[in-house]
Amino acid sequence: MMSALAMSDPRRRRWAVIAASLWFFSCLLYMAPARLFALLAESGGALQLRNLDGSFWHGSAGEAYVVLPDRQRIALGTLEWKLNPWSLLWLHPSAHLSTRYGEQFIETDVRAAPTGTLLLRNVRGSAPLAAFSRWLLLPAQGVLHVDLAELELSRSELRGLQGRLSWRQASWQWNTRWLTLGDYQCGLRMEKPAQVQCALRGDGALGLKGELLFDLKARNYAVQAQLRAADTLPQDFRTGLSLLLGGSDARGPWPLNRNGRW
Repeated sequence: MMSALAMSDPRRRRWAVIAASLWFFSCLLYMAPARLFALLAESGGALQLRNLDGSFWHGSAGEAYVVLPDRQRIALGTLEWKLNPWSLLWLHPSAHLSTRYGEQFIETDVRAAPTGTLLLRNVRGSAPLAAFSRWLLLPAQGVLHVDLAELELSRSELRGLQGRLSWRQASWQWNTRWLTLGDYQCGLRMEKPAQVQCALRGDGALGLKGELLFDLKARNYAVQAQLRAADTLPQDFRTGLSLLLGGSDARGPWPLNRNGRW
């Protein structure tokens, strides 16, 4: 009887120490400043947060930037986060993130795994096409929208993707005029590893229907689609498209079959 009590006391003391330690660290995290969250978010080197406010669990940054490999920065504007406390116990920290910069916004639920996998769900975002002018050297205007149910990254590799991208109020500069083309949508999905399929659809003065396939491992693409132009578009614009795509009719449909590498 005495030996059983002697064995139980060390066990109770050990569990008491563990419980007290967990309580202590929980209190520290509860009172932790927003800077602690920023340190964790910036550990990968691709994100920079400035002008912090709030706490580790719910805070904001007045300025947020994504740092590209060439050291250029993309401004995200203000960033707000709400961290799920219970997710830390399972070693899969998750949070709701939202950013806003003028007409540009992004919001998503993000979860990180110890293996390095990053899972984004319910991704919503919008930005004017002008925000991407340094990469898209095109005489085009409009608004890009993203609506993804899921986006999974593992060690910088795309492992899962489902949702759609939209180019709304699309317009194109032709000579000195801006031509209103319509609204376009790309339905995204991954059925094979490293292969992204995009179902193309466009409604408006310049209609579009087809499919675009990206092979991320081989770094190549292939597109098979058809274009059709309305009579409201200028005749010289329609004639130029017909000559470029090899069609015989100035209104289409014209086949758009291309492939290449990047």
